Amino acid sequence: PQIFDLFVRGRATGQSHADGLGLGLTLVRRLVELHAGSVEALSAGEGLGSELVGRLPAGAAPAVPEETGASPTGLPRRILLVEDNDDARESLRLLLELDGHHVAAAASGEEGVDRAKNDDFALVLVDLGLPGIDGFEVARRLRASARGAAMRLVAISGYGQPLDRKRAQAAGFDAHLVKPVDTDQLRMILAGPATPGSVLT
Repeated sequence: PQIFDLFVRGRATGQSHADGLGLGLTLVRRLVELHAGSVEALSAGEGLGSELVGRLPAGAAPAVPEETGASPTGLPRRILLVEDNDDARESLRLLLELDGHHVAAAASGEEGVDRAKNDDFALVLVDLGLPGIDGFEVARRLRASARGAAMRLVAISGYGQPLDRKRAQAAGFDAHLVKPVDTDQLRMILAGPATPGSVLT
C-alpha cells in the first residue's frame, strides 16, 4: 500500500540490498497525475514479479490553468542545489522542478560557491558532507560574498542534533533540514520570504 509513498524502498532479499532513495515511484505517480492519469502496482506475491500500470487519457489535453508555472510553495524560486550524491541531487532537483522551481545543481562545494557567486539564486540548498570544502565552508564563503549575503542558505545533513544545528547557524545557514528531507518542511521554507535571516529550523 505504501509503494508510491516518498522514501519507501523495497526490502532486501538474500544477498541483495535495496538500492535507491525511494523516490522513483513517487515521481512516476506525480508525473502521471499531472497528465490526469493514474498508476497502480500489481503483484501475485513475493518473488513472483511486479507489474506497474500507468494510464493516461487519450483525449484532448486539459485546459491549462492561468496560474501555470505557479508553485505550491508560492512564487517559483531560483534554487541552487549543492549535493555530491548523484541520486540524491537528481531526485531532489526533480521534486523541486515538479513544484515549479528553477533549479541549478553543483556536485561539489567549490562548484557550488562559483555558481552562487556568478548567478542570482534566491535560495541555496547545501549538503554539509561535501568532499573538498564542506557545506559549512560553502556557507562561510557565500556569506562573505556580495551575492551570498542576500541568499537564503539551507543546510541538508544526516545529523540533526542541537549541536549540529548550532554549527550550521554559526556558519551562516538560515535553516537546517535532516536527510531524508521532509518535503513539507522544505516547502514551508520555500514559501517564506526569499531573504536571509529567518529563524533556524
